[in-house]
Amino acid sequence: MNSRRSLLPAVLLAVLSLAVAACGGGGNASPEPLAVTIHAKGAKFDVTTINAKVNQTVNVTYINSGVLDHTFVIDGLVPEQNLTEGQTTTFSFRPTAAGTYEYYCVRHKNAGMVGTLTVSR
Repeated sequence: MNSRRSLLPAVLLAVLSLAVAACGGGGNASPEPLAVTIHAKGAKFDVTTINAKVNQTVNVTYINSGVLDHTFVIDGLVPEQNLTEGQTTTFSFRPTAAGTYEYYCVRHKNAGMVGTLTVSR
C-alpha cells in the first residue's frame, strides 16, 4: 500500500502536466510566420492588404518588376527598403501592437503606391 501512496503524487503531476500542455501552456506561443510576396510595378503594389497578428513574424519578399526605382516603408516597423529595376530583397518584421499601419513607396506615395497592414490580437 505504501508504494501506491508514493506513486499517487507522481501520477497526479504527470496528468496535470499533460493537461497544461494540451491547453497550450498559457497561450504565450507566437503565431506561425507569415510569408508575403509583393511586386512593385509602375506606381503600384500588387498586394495592397496584409493581415497579421501581434508578435507574428512577417517575412516579405519585395520584387521590383518594373523599370522605376521603388522603396518600401512601414513607419516604426520597416526602415526604407530601396530597389532598382529588377532587384529583389527580403526582410522581416514583427508587429508588437494591434492596429492599422500604412506601407508605401516614398517616391510614389502621392501617386497612390500605398497599402494597409492590419495587425490583430
